[in-house]
Amino acid sequence: MIEKLFHTILTIPFAWVGFLALVFFTKITIPERWLSESAKFYSMIMVGMCLALFGMTYVESPSSLLLDYNELINVGTYQFKMRFIVDLLGSTYALLSSILIGIIFKFSRNYLHKEEGYFRFIFLMSILLFGLIVVSFARSLDLLFVGWELVGTTSVLLIGYFYAQNQPVRHSVKAIISYRLCDMGILAASAWAHHYLHSTDFVLLPKMLGHAHEGIALIFIGLFVIWASLAKAGQLPMSSWLPTAMEGPTPSSAIFYGALSVHLGPFLLMRFHDYFSHFPVLLVVIGVIGGVSAVYASLVGRTRSDAKTMLAYATITQVGIIYIEIALGFTNFALFHIVAHASLRTYQFLRSSSIIQDFYENPVVIQNETIKRKLSFEKFLSPQIRKKVYVHALHGFHLDYFTSQVLNVLCLPARLYIKWENQWMEYDRKLLKWIVGKK
Repeated sequence: MIEKLFHTILTIPFAWVGFLALVFFTKITIPERWLSESAKFYSMIMVGMCLALFGMTYVESPSSLLLDYNELINVGTYQFKMRFIVDLLGSTYALLSSILIGIIFKFSRNYLHKEEGYFRFIFLMSILLFGLIVVSFARSLDLLFVGWELVGTTSVLLIGYFYAQNQPVRHSVKAIISYRLCDMGILAASAWAHHYLHSTDFVLLPKMLGHAHEGIALIFIGLFVIWASLAKAGQLPMSSWLPTAMEGPTPSSAIFYGALSVHLGPFLLMRFHDYFSHFPVLLVVIGVIGGVSAVYASLVGRTRSDAKTMLAYATITQVGIIYIEIALGFTNFALFHIVAHASLRTYQFLRSSSIIQDFYENPVVIQNETIKRKLSFEKFLSPQIRKKVYVHALHGFHLDYFTSQVLNVLCLPARLYIKWENQWMEYDRKLLKWIVGKK
């Protein structure tokens, strides 16, 4: 029963995306009302099925259903198989994804009414849900990478939703650079895991560690996975792109950078937690990254004045705390934290455009009362140090400058190669011109 329901959950989003792709490429015009009603009906079906699957997996927990299918690619000793795991972790994230995307579909009906790119928005959000379903139930890094890229691609395209303006396009390019730098971590982890352990299966990898002898190489596999999680989660040193991603429509900001995409980093770490538990140093790395990112985002967020940017830094802070929970082994609590935080941030992002009205409707404002923090670490700092910290926080601790310099160094070989190639092309043109002149 669970297997049949899972097949339906996997098939319906694929069929819906295929239908929208056919409409998009054939340039068929669909009335906005019909499209919004269809999206709402589709999301209701997905919520119902994901809720049923969640109930079944909750009853069967902690056991899980492992599904293997025939290989799609067979090159030498490498075989790419469709391997899925249907468990409580995956069904919880799939249910969360379907509910929140359904809310976004409903909210966007009025928010993007008569917007030129409304169909494009629905199309990309549908691809996002399909990618999240694949990530939720993928049992190997190879298959997870497929859904991971679908989520990243839709994220970049929605940041540049208003492509007629310069700023959204620039920020979408910044996001895709950050994504690609960290996505190489999944590819590197997959390559090393296939080389040393001959598998990337989340279930099999921890069992193979006892028979492996390359200790340093196995630690590097974990480090690659941690690196891969940083861009989606906006953790240091890949934090600077996330606040600039607010250039997209508010519904996409809510679902990507407040709810679902930003929590894929912790989700990946939770999938790999059995592997990390064999190497305490990896758990320490996760905890340190989360702690430093939480402090950084908390300081910088307090110096920002616009609502969406403040929420972006607040999201980075909470995801950093989730990293700490995973490092301490509180995976079930971390999953609860993800669900609660994603739901809260979705509401806050959707209400961000009405925050001034909410402020004036607050009874505390009418009474002219001042709300002060009961506990704040600034009390332990001298005024001079506090001033210096916030001056640097106003500049984001110069993280943008640091990342730009690193990218310049990384791109230096490519720039030198392009310069060398252009010089040789110019030499070839002069040589060809001289030969033609002699003839």
